[in-house]
Amino acid sequence: MGIFNVKDIFKIAVKIEERGEKFYRETAKLLNSPKVVQLFNKLADDEAQHRVTFARMAEKLGETVQTENLQDEFYAYLKAYTQNLIFDDASDDFSKIKDARTALTFAIDKELDSVLYYTEIKNLIPVSEHAFVDEIINEERRHVVNLSILRKALSD
Repeated sequence: MGIFNVKDIFKIAVKIEERGEKFYRETAKLLNSPKVVQLFNKLADDEAQHRVTFARMAEKLGETVQTENLQDEFYAYLKAYTQNLIFDDASDDFSKIKDARTALTFAIDKELDSVLYYTEIKNLIPVSEHAFVDEIINEERRHVVNLSILRKALSD
């Protein structure tokens, strides 16, 4: 039987969204492609809204949930995954950006990481909150599609 703090799960989600928003805003300043800059500014706004949603969920939900289906190794996996996803040095993000194409590729990878995290946390949160998380997952998937379409357009 595992015990975990629901607020911690959502605090991590808030950090993911903060980092995503920062990446999009800062990278938009570095790029010369108007289409990429426009998309990155829109995605930054979306990430800011996601951050607010997760912060509200953290406040709304109780501190601790006890669950029989949470195995210690799953929780350890989730913690390790988020350590790599969030707490890596953010300055590394910008050092990888050479042009609009690499920015788009990096953004796609981060959006996919977010989708994976949000899909995994659905197993840990109350069913009453699944619809909110599903909405964010779907929006992150749309981000992947929009980023991929633009990356392909730049290649043509």
